[in-house]
Amino acid sequence: MAKNNSQEPLRITDVDAVEWADEADIVVVGFGGAGASAAIQACDDGATVIAVDRFAGGGATAYSGGVFYAGGTKYLRDAGYDDNADEMYKYLSQEGLLEAVGPNTLRRFCDGSNDDIEWVAKLGVNYGGKAFEEKTNYPPDGYYLYYTGNEKMPAFAANAKPAPRGHRVAVNGFGGAVYFDKLKEGALARGVKLITHAPVTRLVLDSSNAVVGVEVGALPEQNKEQHQKLYKVLHPWRPFNSKRAMKAAQAAADLEKQAAKPQLLRARKGVVISTGGYNHSPQMFEQHHPLLSKHYHKLLRLGSMGDDGSGIQLGLAAGGATERMDYIGIARTMVPPEVFAHGILVNENGERFFNEAAYAMRIGIGVMQQPNGKAWLILNNRDFWSGVKSSFLTGSNFLIWGLPALVNIFFGGTKKGRTLAALAKKINVDPAGLERTVADFNAMASSDKKDPQGKMASLLDPIVDAPYYAVNFPTDNSSAPAQIMTTGGLSVDGDTGIVKRADGTEVEGLYAAGRAAAGIVSNGFVSGLTIADTVFSGRRAGRAIANKQSKPYSATQTNIA
Repeated sequence: MAKNNSQEPLRITDVDAVEWADEADIVVVGFGGAGASAAIQACDDGATVIAVDRFAGGGATAYSGGVFYAGGTKYLRDAGYDDNADEMYKYLSQEGLLEAVGPNTLRRFCDGSNDDIEWVAKLGVNYGGKAFEEKTNYPPDGYYLYYTGNEKMPAFAANAKPAPRGHRVAVNGFGGAVYFDKLKEGALARGVKLITHAPVTRLVLDSSNAVVGVEVGALPEQNKEQHQKLYKVLHPWRPFNSKRAMKAAQAAADLEKQAAKPQLLRARKGVVISTGGYNHSPQMFEQHHPLLSKHYHKLLRLGSMGDDGSGIQLGLAAGGATERMDYIGIARTMVPPEVFAHGILVNENGERFFNEAAYAMRIGIGVMQQPNGKAWLILNNRDFWSGVKSSFLTGSNFLIWGLPALVNIFFGGTKKGRTLAALAKKINVDPAGLERTVADFNAMASSDKKDPQGKMASLLDPIVDAPYYAVNFPTDNSSAPAQIMTTGGLSVDGDTGIVKRADGTEVEGLYAAGRAAAGIVSNGFVSGLTIADTVFSGRRAGRAIANKQSKPYSATQTNIA
C-alpha cells in the first residue's frame, strides 16, 4: 500500500489574508458514517459545513452490514424484548469498553443509543423488529434484530439481561450502502458542500497552533472516474485480493501526486477528522502490530482504501496524541454454519482453549494468542456434514459467509481421521492430548456441569460420531482470512471529541470521530458498535463545534510559512 500523502501542517500568520478557495464554519475530513453524522448534526445546530473526501465518500460504512447496536429501542419492544440502557451498559462493561472510554462516556453512549438510532431512522434508514435467535454473524433476510456479541453466554447473561441489540437495516443483503446513502442525502439536503476526490494533504495552523483549515489536493474532473475505479479494486470483503489492491492504492496515490491541484479551505470554528482507521497502511500496521504484519497479505483487512491512517497522521502532525493503537479487532469466523459452534477449538498441544460460540473477534484474539497462532476445530461426522450443507443455504449472504466457509472447509487444509489419534497425527497435534481433551469435553457435555469455557448448554454435544474432522483455523490461514479492523486512533475528549495532546491539553480547532479517534470499540468489540459509534462520536463533534464561538481574527501581517 502506498504511503499517504499527508504532510506537516501549513503554518500561517494572518488567517484573513490567506487566499482561501472556500470557507465554512466546519470542514469535515472524510465523508463516511462519522463524517456525515458530524456534518448533519452541525447543520442542524446552525453551522455551515464543507465535507471533503479522498474518493467519492462512503468509506468503511458503505461496505459494512449497516448494523447498529442500540438498547431499549421500539424495535426491541415490538419484538417482545424488555430492554433498556442500563442492561446495555452492564453488558458492554463486561466487553472491555470501560477501559476504552471510561464510565461517563460509555454511560452517555448507552443512554443515547435509542435517540441515535431514531435520529438515523428519521433520515430514512428503515429498521425492523423480527429477531433471529440462533448464533450467527449476520442474520438471514427478513430478520432485523440479532445477538451480535456474547450477550447470551452464561458468564455475561448472569450480569446483564440479554437482548438482540444488533439492529440490521431492513433490506436484503448487507445494508451499509443503503444506510450511508440516506446519511448522504440528509447532509446534502441540509446544504453541506461535498467536495470529492480531494485528499487532504495537510492541516492549516495559525500562529497560536490552532487548526483553522485544511489543504486539499483536488483532482480535476477528468481524473475522477479513473480515481474511483482504482478505489473500487479494494473491496474489503473480497478475499485473495491483497496484492492487486495494493497496486491500485499505489496507482491512486500516484495519480493524486500528478494531477491534484492544491486548494486551501478555511474552517472558522473547527475541523473534524473522520477518515477511518489504518487497516491499509502497512507501515502503521507493522509499527503497531509487528507479529500480525508478517501475515499482512493473508488478512482480510476491513474498511476502504481511505483507511490508510492519513487522518491519524494529520492529527499527530498537529500535535495530537493517539490511544489504544496496540489493540486490534481480529475475527476468526466459525458461524455460519451455526452447527460448527458444537465443535471444540484446540491448539497444537491438543488443548481446548476457548468458547467456540463466543463472538468472532474474541475467538480471533484467542487463536492469535495460541502457540504459533495455530488452532483446529474438531467436529464429529454429523456436525461436519451438517455444516457443509448449511453453508450453501445462506441466501443473499452466500458470497460473504457461505462461500468463504466452504472454501476453508474444502481448500483450507481440513483433515479427516477414523479415530482421534489418527486425526491428531494428520494435523500434527499431540494424540494423547487430543484424546484426553475430547474425553473430558464429552464427559462434561453428558453431565449437568457447566462448561469451564462458558459455552451455552444447548451447544454442548459429545463428539462421538466418527469419522472425525479438523477444520483449519490458524491466524495465517490464507484460505480463511482473518478479518482485521484497527480500532485505536487520536486521543479525544469524551465530552466534545476535541483532539488532545499527550499532556492532556487540547489541540484548538481539531476534532476526531469514528475510527480515526480512539473510542467506544478501542478495547473491545461487538458487531454494530462501530456504526453506532460513528453516529455517537460524529454527532458529538458536530454539536461541540457548531455551538462554540468562532475565534476572532485580526488582520496583521500576511504570509504563509
